[in-house]
Amino acid sequence: MRQYLLDGSFHGEKNLTLTGKENQYLVKVLRLKVGDQILGRDRKGKTWNLRLERIEKNSCTLSATATEEGEAVVSIDSLPSYGGPYPRLFLYQCLCKGKKNELIVRQATEIGVEQITLVQSKFCVRDFSNKKESASDRLEGQVKEAIQQSGSPIPTRLDDQILSIEELPQHWQNKGPFIFFHQSERGLSQSLPKLVATIPSGTPVGILIGSEGGLSDEECLFLEEAGFLPALLNTNILRAETAATYALAVVQTLMTETEK
Repeated sequence: MRQYLLDGSFHGEKNLTLTGKENQYLVKVLRLKVGDQILGRDRKGKTWNLRLERIEKNSCTLSATATEEGEAVVSIDSLPSYGGPYPRLFLYQCLCKGKKNELIVRQATEIGVEQITLVQSKFCVRDFSNKKESASDRLEGQVKEAIQQSGSPIPTRLDDQILSIEELPQHWQNKGPFIFFHQSERGLSQSLPKLVATIPSGTPVGILIGSEGGLSDEECLFLEEAGFLPALLNTNILRAETAATYALAVVQTLMTETEK
């Protein structure tokens, strides 16, 4: 079921007026008419029943009613919605070239990742240091569009900082297993299915994907010594943007099947 992701400034108001791209999305893209309803979701994941009350030349007005637990939302969109379970996945993505970062962020959001953090590693070509604000705005836009299009109930967050490899252990703080995908020179890489089978349900899982140049041997040794887990993807050599989507999908599928 498609949904509308409410802005962070929304705090339960009974009515809200939308202009610009937000108005365009509901009226022109989804083609809502007065009286139509759509599922709304705020930045904390709470759901709202949104009803289009008025359409004007450059704006529209919605009424918002909080939904009760288990309540079905009447919507014009009949697309099926997946109800879970959702493994707790956290993506750490080394910066890639061009618009690959936007693609990765969008796909990770559609999959249902809780948080996406960008990482500057040795072989990264891209550097956001002088363009962080505009780049962040574009990526936030990808998160919002992906949540709305996919109907994901997970309020994916985009971390507002770019980390170095050395900062990862402190940032992760041993919340759960942290997997990085690389062929370890010390022969410690594990089979992904066997590794995932040992993870208890509901445990946060960190996943690190390298840039186009992968991770250096020095970075891999640092991660291993920090307690992070090298794992193998038993497939062809994958591009960075493909590897991120593939790894997330495989881990999510393995963990979802384990939870059944």
